Amino acid sequence: MSAMTGNNRTPPSVGSRASVALAAVFWSVYALLFFTRIPSSWSPSLSAFLGGPKRWGWRLIENAYAAVGVEPLSERFVSGSYLFLWAFAVPWLVMAVIGRGRPTALGWRVPNRLAWRLLLVSFVVAAPFQVWMVRSPQFAGQYMEHLRSGAAGFAAFYAVNMFAEHFLFHGVLLAAVRRDRCWPQPVPVAHDGRPGAIRFLQWLGMAAPTGDARGLHRMTRWFGLTDGCVAPIVVSGLLFGAVHVGKDPRELLLSIPGGIILGYIAYRTNSWLVPLGLHATTAGAACLLMLLMQPG
Repeated sequence: MSAMTGNNRTPPSVGSRASVALAAVFWSVYALLFFTRIPSSWSPSLSAFLGGPKRWGWRLIENAYAAVGVEPLSERFVSGSYLFLWAFAVPWLVMAVIGRGRPTALGWRVPNRLAWRLLLVSFVVAAPFQVWMVRSPQFAGQYMEHLRSGAAGFAAFYAVNMFAEHFLFHGVLLAAVRRDRCWPQPVPVAHDGRPGAIRFLQWLGMAAPTGDARGLHRMTRWFGLTDGCVAPIVVSGLLFGAVHVGKDPRELLLSIPGGIILGYIAYRTNSWLVPLGLHATTAGAACLLMLLMQPG
């Protein structure tokens, strides 16, 4: 798996806890207004108010195509353009404006040697949850309808969706909600010769030395992270779950812990492309399971 190259040096630490909180609020509002689906059970007036930014962003895309005389191929084409603009181009531009637009500052890095280990173990652990999710009639009905309407078009749209979604939640957000507005340097994998389960955990990048750290700092270091990584992981995980509102309840339920785990994997493997790869792999397996479970 490859990524854009560049200098991995972390810039000097800037900001404060207040600036971290402000960044978390800004990106939370941005994500919720532009990407959360408004449930049909909400009042029409509230739905109209909260859905305003999303409708405006959608019209902007349509007007841009009309201005250059291009007829979009389909609604999915417009939706893919919307995601590319608001989940990829605009967030990157915002980070560039504050001096953090370099690819490596946003997680465009070559994954470290933990990538394939965590991908494999995470896929195996996720398997029973995938079966449980796919067995939901609402989940199967929704995605089978998309597949029947054109598998190639749906696959292309889903690829754009996942790419932009992960760049925002597991690239930009993991940089923006840090004091230095930049991804940290990865912690080296610990190998202290301890036997049994500890050796396996260290093989996965955990059970790292904690020194004299206490409380949250001790837990952070045990998981192989630097200080300042917990808040970005939690914020990105909660927002990752929030953009699944309106989908199948089982998918929504799994998306919150799943988003937090993906954030951790991104940091620990030194690249946001790793959670993208994991999500793509599990989604493909879910589609295969869904097709195999169809009657007849």
